[in-house]
Amino acid sequence: MGNNSSTSTANEEQQHSTPEIATSGVFLSDELQNRILQDFQSKVLKEEWEKHQKYMIAKGNEKRLEEFQQMEVIEQQLNVFRPQNDLLQSQLDQRIDELQAKFSDISTAAKFDADRMEKKLTGKKFQASETPCLMPRTNVIMCLSKKQGLDACSGVVKSLEACARDAIVTKN
Repeated sequence: MGNNSSTSTANEEQQHSTPEIATSGVFLSDELQNRILQDFQSKVLKEEWEKHQKYMIAKGNEKRLEEFQQMEVIEQQLNVFRPQNDLLQSQLDQRIDELQAKFSDISTAAKFDADRMEKKLTGKKFQASETPCLMPRTNVIMCLSKKQGLDACSGVVKSLEACARDAIVTKN
């Protein structure tokens, strides 16, 4: 019987000691566990933020590089078109100068002819019956001699054209 009791106490000790072995070890306080968890989360968050910043910086650099390359292409195109534009501009300037000179020559000739016609018309040798469209021609000369410009004399010029057309038709 004594044996029996010693084995039963050994069994009881094993049952009591087994939970002690399972619960034995290093335990961290709840506060320390929370701090470690927060540090870990902060570290993960920091790493993610740094990754995001690197990504954004890389994208920004790519965009700036792309813009720079586009600006270089545009600058090259401008350098190609500038000489063409300068040539075209000089041709236009030259054409304008030529047309202004031609207009000046024609207006001077018209004024001279107007003065000559006025003298001829006011002379006593002149006979109105010999000259067709005398009045419209006189009106054009008078209008041009007043230096009003061709636009101001367009109605008078049209009447002279109509008279000349009629004179040519009746002559033929």
